[in-house]
Amino acid sequence: MMTRRLGRMLVTGVLLLALAGCIRVDQTLTLNADGSGTLAMRYGMSEQTIAQLKAMEQLGAQGGQGPGMAQEQPFEFEPAEVRKAFEADKPAGVELTALSSEVVDGWKYIDLTLTFDDVRALKRTELFEDSKLAIERVGGRNYRLTQRGAGDVSAPGASEQQLMQQMSAMLTGFRIAQTLVVPGDIVDTNATAVDGRRATWVFDIAEDPDVINTLAQTDLELVFAGDGVQLPVVSP
Repeated sequence: MMTRRLGRMLVTGVLLLALAGCIRVDQTLTLNADGSGTLAMRYGMSEQTIAQLKAMEQLGAQGGQGPGMAQEQPFEFEPAEVRKAFEADKPAGVELTALSSEVVDGWKYIDLTLTFDDVRALKRTELFEDSKLAIERVGGRNYRLTQRGAGDVSAPGASEQQLMQQMSAMLTGFRIAQTLVVPGDIVDTNATAVDGRRATWVFDIAEDPDVINTLAQTDLELVFAGDGVQLPVVSP
């Protein structure tokens, strides 16, 4: 699931919204029958946007009057900083097993893989600590997994709409793909696509001009067969 941090950023302001628009995320959460699993994530941002964010951050540090980035950016793009941040605050039972970066066609990407002994440990990482991920047993045999959206996005005012029009090109390329691989046959889901035990939700501005609002308001839902599965109950 996409981090709640990105979700929060998408609703904090129109300028930040436009900047965050130049983000691509492909995330796959694989759950094993005993509650262990892996999280594989690839996220990217245009190098131009990364430079703009750094400039805004510097302005804020200097006490400038420009639009500050608060103190939070959706993702870190230096592998050494990613590892440092993870190792400084990682919970027991979670390991960063792979980390790399590359630049493709003007976009910088980070690829990382986490392994976890228990999905509840994953929820204690920075990536998931604010998530609304929940797992529950339903009907005596199945499991239901849900992930709530970031919440309603307030309608922009006239000045914000004008700014969005001026910066609309910066939203080009926004795409979030979230995949769940579960240890039982999928019974029901609102996913965009299903392939065996793999369900994927795609939020792409190329297909949905109102994708920011769609992303914020969409709750991911998946029910799968629980035969031979022993997952812990996870509270949202």
